[in-house]
Amino acid sequence: MKFARSKKVIFVNNKGGVGKTILAFNCAVSFAQQGYKTAIIDLDPQCNITRLSMGEEYYVKTLFSSTEKNIYDVLKGVIEGGADIDLSVRFLPVKAAQNLYLLKGDINLSTYEALLINAYGQAVAGQRIGYFQTSAIDRFLREKGLHEEIDIFIIDTSPSLGLLNQIILLGADYFIVPMLPDAFSLQGIENLGTIYERWKTNWKVTAKALAGDTETKFVLQGDPLFIGYIINSYNVYGKQPILDHRTWMEKIPSSVRKYLSEKHCRNGLVEASWRNPLETIQDYGRIPAKCQEVGTAIFNLYPNLIDAQQIGTHENIGKSKQEFKSLSEKILKTLSAY
Repeated sequence: MKFARSKKVIFVNNKGGVGKTILAFNCAVSFAQQGYKTAIIDLDPQCNITRLSMGEEYYVKTLFSSTEKNIYDVLKGVIEGGADIDLSVRFLPVKAAQNLYLLKGDINLSTYEALLINAYGQAVAGQRIGYFQTSAIDRFLREKGLHEEIDIFIIDTSPSLGLLNQIILLGADYFIVPMLPDAFSLQGIENLGTIYERWKTNWKVTAKALAGDTETKFVLQGDPLFIGYIINSYNVYGKQPILDHRTWMEKIPSSVRKYLSEKHCRNGLVEASWRNPLETIQDYGRIPAKCQEVGTAIFNLYPNLIDAQQIGTHENIGKSKQEFKSLSEKILKTLSAY
């Protein structure tokens, strides 16, 4: 393993449509290509990253496969009662890169969120059954990470601020916030920072404080580190972001500092996490849609798969290689230091 233990990284935003899933997938491919054993964990009931990882044709053929297990199979014993997480569930290899694996999502994951209504209440009251149920996903990842020597878990989530995302966040090591250069993303920063602070504080003064002699593995650590933000899908004119997007891009750092960095960072990462984005990713037009169809990263797409007459295709694919190389290197550097 590259690290002393597996690293759990979530890409989150309560604003939909910011490209969170595509960014998470492309980063996962980049990590794997650099030699890090990486597993994509689909914790969004929409299953978008599963579809992207498998490619359109293969995904449709295996959507309801009973032979290839998914996140619901992992949690079935906990959800239905009488058993624990199923550690026999295997990660599937992802064709986009060697060293890259997938735990498929499932639309029935919402049933686990329904269970969490009682489980979370029991955990914050110091009851063992609550710890057992809220820690299920985290315990699975920890065990699989150890025994299969996974370096990085990339976790994709829904835009919800519900209980499922709350326990995912409380079990994560790091979180990254993708956003668009617009007013809604600015509002999303305030929402995330405020709600996450409330979640972390409540967990610390209740469940963690009341854990007593409960084994550590059953108690979510509850303090994920914010490591930065990504500005995604800006439009270009004259080799720079268009004026409207530049205006919002200039306003974002101060909000990130106030609501994310100062609340969810520590040590020398505070200033670094807000002063500049981890990366700015331009709008690549039709390229991401084609990637979704064939199940590949933007920077690995063969240009001949897109209409040869489309202006800028070769240039954009080349630019994406630079952008995602820079982005992945910055994230890996932080994972190594913190």
